Amino acid sequence: MTTFITGGASQIGVGLAHLLRQADRSVLFGSRAGRGTDGFTWVPFDWNDPSTYENAFKREDIKPVESVYVLPPVGIDPLPQVTPFIDLAIEKGVKRFVLISASDAVKGGPEMGAVHGYLEKVVLEKRGLVDYVALRPTWFTDNLAREQYLHIKEHDEIVTPLPKARIPFIAAQDISQAAFDAIVHEGYINPEDEANSGPILIGPELLSYDEVAQILSTALGRPIKHRTISREEALAQYVGFGLPQASAEFLVDVELNLENGAAERLATGEEFAAVRKVGKLGVKEYVEKTKGLWLK
Repeated sequence: MTTFITGGASQIGVGLAHLLRQADRSVLFGSRAGRGTDGFTWVPFDWNDPSTYENAFKREDIKPVESVYVLPPVGIDPLPQVTPFIDLAIEKGVKRFVLISASDAVKGGPEMGAVHGYLEKVVLEKRGLVDYVALRPTWFTDNLAREQYLHIKEHDEIVTPLPKARIPFIAAQDISQAAFDAIVHEGYINPEDEANSGPILIGPELLSYDEVAQILSTALGRPIKHRTISREEALAQYVGFGLPQASAEFLVDVELNLENGAAERLATGEEFAAVRKVGKLGVKEYVEKTKGLWLK
């Protein structure tokens, strides 16, 4: 059967698509323009245009869609956009949803947590007919090649509001693997079994940004520093990346909580032992693999 991947050609979505293809499974992307879908079949899909929601289920040249990878739209309350699609997908025969959430997102709370809460509600109402997995990764290693790219490439620095926080960074390829494992999992996933329905995804090591800067320095053969910035500067950065003001403020506050050990506890706390899954790709291996991005 087919997996419908929302969110256009996100890094995790494309990685998931390749894993599904290798397993001889059908893939369909939902994208506004089809850019970056890496040759996979796609249909027009836009969270801001409900008239595109049906497109996932109209193709007669592929197998029916039975699973959906959900990358919600950015926003404090994405439910007005996401819930109509989830309801439609269930009506059309979808049996499993795999949501990309976050380790910091509270089920039923704002942002991705709101979608997590809605999926649990729907699944409990339709117990046995549909299930879900909410993947809850910690902070992405790959942000070094995104938000931090120009800082490293042009200014030989990493810029964060976190002087000492230690984080179990997770690589996108490990999140794609977790999404694949969730989609191909056989049998019903009980929403009350958080180890399977809501796993926390962490990387194999705890590192501060000072230590990440040292890894970059060694790999690139030039000094890379970690410069600490204020909350206001971090907020301005996120707004500059295109996040709505409310979402940027939410993200900065979540990030600053890392300084209080929020991410470290995910890797060390006994209360998370049953639900955490540890990825394979460490920061050092990731940097060695992608260092060409930052070479001058």
